[in-house]
Amino acid sequence: MSVLRKALILPPIALGAAALYVAVSGKEAPKRLDIGETATVVRVVSVSPQTFVPRVIGYGTVEPARTLDAIAQVAGRVIYINPSFKRGDFMAAGDVLIKLSPEDYELEIAEAETDIASADVDLEELAVTLETQKKSLEISKAVLDLEERELTRLKTLLERKVTSEQQVENQEAVVLQQRSDVQDLENEIALNPVKQKALEQAKRKNEVRLETAKLNLARTTIKAPFPARVSEVSVEIDQYVGAGTSIGSLDGIEAADIDVQIAPANMSGFANLAFPGQLDTEEGVRHARQSLDRLSARVKVGSVGDAATWQARVKRVSDTVDPDTRSVGLIVTVDKPYDTLRPGVRPPLVKGMFTEVELSAPAVEDKTILPRSAVLDGKVMTVTKDNRLELKDVDIAYRFDDIVLLKQPLADGTRVIVSDVSPVIDGMLLKPVEDKSVQTRLEAATGLAASPGEVQQ
Repeated sequence: MSVLRKALILPPIALGAAALYVAVSGKEAPKRLDIGETATVVRVVSVSPQTFVPRVIGYGTVEPARTLDAIAQVAGRVIYINPSFKRGDFMAAGDVLIKLSPEDYELEIAEAETDIASADVDLEELAVTLETQKKSLEISKAVLDLEERELTRLKTLLERKVTSEQQVENQEAVVLQQRSDVQDLENEIALNPVKQKALEQAKRKNEVRLETAKLNLARTTIKAPFPARVSEVSVEIDQYVGAGTSIGSLDGIEAADIDVQIAPANMSGFANLAFPGQLDTEEGVRHARQSLDRLSARVKVGSVGDAATWQARVKRVSDTVDPDTRSVGLIVTVDKPYDTLRPGVRPPLVKGMFTEVELSAPAVEDKTILPRSAVLDGKVMTVTKDNRLELKDVDIAYRFDDIVLLKQPLADGTRVIVSDVSPVIDGMLLKPVEDKSVQTRLEAATGLAASPGEVQQ
């Protein structure tokens, strides 16, 4: 390139650079924007001291509180079966189930009555004999007295040489014979009480035979001892039934028992609320077992909305622990489970039905109730007065359904976060929004109001 061309190009470049420098150096520097702290929206509930009804849920199968395996106590041929003595049918107390042939026992009664009558005759005969013997004894003693006086007279005459020794000896023989007769009568009279006792014992034995025969005759008619539903029938008409043979089974309908199985963890928390301060000592545990009537129970069958419920009473603690689930058992009883039957609306509480049972204890006061999801690793997220996040340590006293009960209540009006927060930063700015649905659910969870949509007993 020639020197001339270079000289022509350089001036424009220099001028452009100078203009750019002037433009840049004359412009103001950009300003930094202050964006500020962003508040995180959270859902909260305001807690206040609540009255809470401790409850625990368990499950169990219905069994009749009373059952009977009807056993024939005597043998005989079945001559009658009640038309209602069929599986699934109902029997009232005192209804005849079956009758056995009574002929053998009627004959035993007749024979025993005959033997008793014979014993009465023997006793009467003995009484007459006793009177006769007593009179004979009086006569014999009188004769003996005469013969003895005669002997005395003859001896006197013998001394005077008026009579012979032979006459005296003959009279002595007469006296001895008369004494023997008196002794025999006295012996017979002395034996009469023994004979009478033997006859009375024989009569009593026959009376026992008679009572046994009458009892066996009554046993040929087998009746239902209580209101029941027939669960099994094992006899037919004209069948011979031996003593000790089962003729069928009955399930009582006056009460139903349910062995309610409850998880040990749930039962422990519930028991501590139901019997505060009593479960730390053996004496307290015994007292709690004797105070089960302070608990109430509600048995439920069916799904939500059309469930049927029965009020029940806690009867006793079960004697076993379920080997599979390790659950604790309580026996609850429903009285008159068939009385509220409404076909198509409410079923009876029948044997084998699987049920849900809710146990309730007396209400406890001044408790804080929270959703389970609000407690994480022993902490709850709360909102301070200046809308900052604050973590608080809490201890759970009891868990029920989807709520928890705290051991120590939170201050009245504390706002607890019930929504997810991520990340969780202590002191972060929040924008709290009241969650009315959760608030309503917590109020309903106190157990002070009845559950809707259930057919009550």
